[in-house]
Amino acid sequence: MFLSPQRTSCFRIISLLIGSTLLFAVPADAAQKLPKCCVWRVVNAKAPFYLVGSIHALSKNDYPLAAPYQTALRDSKRFLFEFDPNRHVEFEKKFEKAGKYPPGQDIRSKIDPELLAWLCQNVMTVKPDKRRARREHGGNFDAEFGYKPWWIAQHLVGPATYSKSSLSHGLDNYFVDLAIREKKEIAGLESVDEHVAVMGGLSDRDSEFILRDALDQPMAAEKEFSRMHKAWLKGNTDALWAGDSRLRKKAPWIAARFVDHRNIKWIPRIEAELKTGKPTAIVAGALHFSGPNSVIKLLEKRGYKIEQQ
Repeated sequence: MFLSPQRTSCFRIISLLIGSTLLFAVPADAAQKLPKCCVWRVVNAKAPFYLVGSIHALSKNDYPLAAPYQTALRDSKRFLFEFDPNRHVEFEKKFEKAGKYPPGQDIRSKIDPELLAWLCQNVMTVKPDKRRARREHGGNFDAEFGYKPWWIAQHLVGPATYSKSSLSHGLDNYFVDLAIREKKEIAGLESVDEHVAVMGGLSDRDSEFILRDALDQPMAAEKEFSRMHKAWLKGNTDALWAGDSRLRKKAPWIAARFVDHRNIKWIPRIEAELKTGKPTAIVAGALHFSGPNSVIKLLEKRGYKIEQQ
């Protein structure tokens, strides 16, 4: 996935009339039976060095994890995530700020009037009632004019996609919790600002595309997420990459922004970690380890020998 897990969410927006799917859902016919996990080891590194492809939402039934994940946890003394989990509060504040227009601007002048009219007629915000421990309708979509389309899309897709799987059970959080408990080092491949900029730096045109893409998804979020989940369980990066083909075809520059461009930036940082000789695990969305410009392929071009576990 292209963003790390968020420990909490600032607010949720749900659609009353439509369902949505993950951006990287995997077609059923792409799945292959592979006796592997989304774990790789750099076998010619000075010390144990693992690349762990995560899925940001899992259920309790996915635990205990397969042996390669446990081995990476046990052997590693240092963990690098997409951004430093110790700074998640800072990330959430900056992420929500990036999702809002500056004073004097709002979505009404940024997107197609027909799309805006549809949102106003069909989408309603839902806000938590902390006193009664339940959720209540918070008002019409008018209340969210200050948010950018990509922010609305992400909070529209999220609740539908993860209704039976939880970010709190995601592999990232599992690794973070154990690393903290065992007092191991934690860091990030990206700074908080870099991570926020992945979505926060989208142009108005691309931001509207993300929203339209979310709205255009078929009404089968759970089914599509299940397909992606099965591909991850089998360590099937071909299926994961195939699941991103729709975005690469419709908006290749956005797909590259989310994955390929970040992979390229990460390589010098990962190589610097390799040279320290410290047992380390790199934990990032599984899509970063898939495709022709994956972290794995880029490291192999630099002479590193990598084996899937």
